[in-house]
Amino acid sequence: TEERARLDISARGLWGPFQKTMFDVRIFHPNADTYKNRDIKSVYSQHENVKKRDYEQRVIQVEKCSFTPLVYSTSGGMAPQAQVFHKKLAELIAEKTNEEYRDVISMMRTKLSFALLKSVLVSVRGSRGKSSHKREIPISEISFNLIPDGLTGDFTFS
Repeated sequence: TEERARLDISARGLWGPFQKTMFDVRIFHPNADTYKNRDIKSVYSQHENVKKRDYEQRVIQVEKCSFTPLVYSTSGGMAPQAQVFHKKLAELIAEKTNEEYRDVISMMRTKLSFALLKSVLVSVRGSRGKSSHKREIPISEISFNLIPDGLTGDFTFS
């Protein structure tokens, strides 16, 4: 990877006291043609492995910290390492604020759902700003099926 590549998020104290961790986020659409004939777990694994290959070695050797890839799908699912991250973060927030873990994780999932929905809408509709050209897509060409058929059980946040 490029020496000056920048990661998306940096935090201290998540995995251990004073330990710095860097995160890089990827959001993908599971209904894309590329993933149609693939198991959703293998797609999550592929994206996590790409992030690790691109960043992990440099982060550990140069930045002297740990790396966690955060991979989400536009349908609301998340890769295993992102699930572990969310559980740990909710645990730390609940402990610090004296809130119930279930309330904290519920709030986090709700915020994540809206953030993912927003990313889908921006990619379909574009951002709100001045545009040099307008590209109109007929409504009949837009797929709003965010959860693939037969895969609803794979998108749990437990």
